[in-house]
Amino acid sequence: MQYGKVLALLVVAVIIAAAAYLAFKPAVGGGRTTLKIFHAGSLSLALAEAEKIYEAGHPGVDVVREPSGSVAAVRKISDLGKRADIVMVADYKVIDKYLVPRYARWSIVFASNEVVLVYSDKSRYAGEINSGNWYRILERPGVKVGVANPNVDPCGYRAFSVLYMASKYYGDEALWREVVASYIPNVRVEVNGSGSYIYFPADLAYRSGGKLVLRDKSVDLVSMVEAGIIDYAFEYRNVAEEHGLKYVRLPAQLSLRQPPAYSVYVVLYAGAPGKEKAVKIGEIRYGLTIPSNAEHPGEAVEFLKWFLYGDGKEVLEKHGFVPIPYVYEGDVPPELRG
Repeated sequence: MQYGKVLALLVVAVIIAAAAYLAFKPAVGGGRTTLKIFHAGSLSLALAEAEKIYEAGHPGVDVVREPSGSVAAVRKISDLGKRADIVMVADYKVIDKYLVPRYARWSIVFASNEVVLVYSDKSRYAGEINSGNWYRILERPGVKVGVANPNVDPCGYRAFSVLYMASKYYGDEALWREVVASYIPNVRVEVNGSGSYIYFPADLAYRSGGKLVLRDKSVDLVSMVEAGIIDYAFEYRNVAEEHGLKYVRLPAQLSLRQPPAYSVYVVLYAGAPGKEKAVKIGEIRYGLTIPSNAEHPGEAVEFLKWFLYGDGKEVLEKHGFVPIPYVYEGDVPPELRG
């Protein structure tokens, strides 16, 4: 009887110890801390290199990256309740629209880029296209153009904005009709005193098999251009250079490397209650934050100090991102203000 009581107590003690271990053990084996980063696809190669360098100097940290479109990245937190230690997006405005103030209290604007039109030797009219005739080439029969989903990836809504502005800039309304409206008929444009508003419904009535090819992430289009499946795609310049693709630089008034020539807004998830967001198109500015529900905010701060002010900054420039003076929005931790 006494033996049975002792055995029962031992079993209970083992269960309690095991539960305590599972509750408080490090995120990965060997005492390492997992630092989870949700980030824009265009940052993938730069962050892959940054991960290797940082982990080599910080063996107690395991950097885990999860790429996606920037809108998808922030909605993982705001809509799906997922947790990340750092969020890095290709448009700082989506942090303001989706995360502040409930899920984040601040952001840092940290880099710039520009929209370009990429192609390969396999592309139709590859030997003819240039910065003066690119929009005419896209209108030609048989040419396939890749664009990211605007409700998922800022490169997508920027690319559609570029096409819309180009139709005004060149006085060529056929560009918007032939490349966009014919394949997504429920996208509409409204013009008022503050500018032009492009409405992208939550359910895009996309007609596949034609000139326009949609994918959730702009980087997913790269391999399609390389393989000759599509002829052209709108990408960020750093992505084009990282993958060794040829590209056409667009006029500065359109490429978003500077403030655009036209006042354009995109309305994402148009008509969807609680999801609809209006974003003003401006010069490209990447942003980052540490969400309020981060599991390892202290380690996130240490990583960002290295990324913004240490060797990480050189990695970013090496991958084609344009350095800019940092802009601090909201209650940025003092350690990250330089």
